[in-house]
Amino acid sequence: MSTSPATPSFLSSLFNPKTRLSRGGFLLRTILIWCGIYAGVILTAPLPLELSVLLVNVPGLVLLCCACIQRLHDRNYSAWYLLLALIPVLGALWLIWQLVFRAGIADDNRWGKNPLRQEGDYLVVS
Repeated sequence: MSTSPATPSFLSSLFNPKTRLSRGGFLLRTILIWCGIYAGVILTAPLPLELSVLLVNVPGLVLLCCACIQRLHDRNYSAWYLLLALIPVLGALWLIWQLVFRAGIADDNRWGKNPLRQEGDYLVVS
């Protein structure tokens, strides 16, 4: 079964920051990434610390940044807003508020279609 360019595969969407990610998808992806980081730390425990950090934390950080960028795009914000996390306390709180507690923009935006919109043939009965 092949996937069309309009529906990217799960792996390609992990590393593509130019798309949108719904709130539920963001939470699920973040939990899975953190589980992978913890599993990687346990599996690389016999290795030297520097190598363990390089093999586990760097890819984990890249995946988390991509997920945050996709979620910011769903809120119609640029990826540059991720730098607000560098502001102590308030920047991180604002970012958590936007990424976790706010719903995405209902309309299409410059980063793509609404990930929650149902498309296709269906019957609306009123």
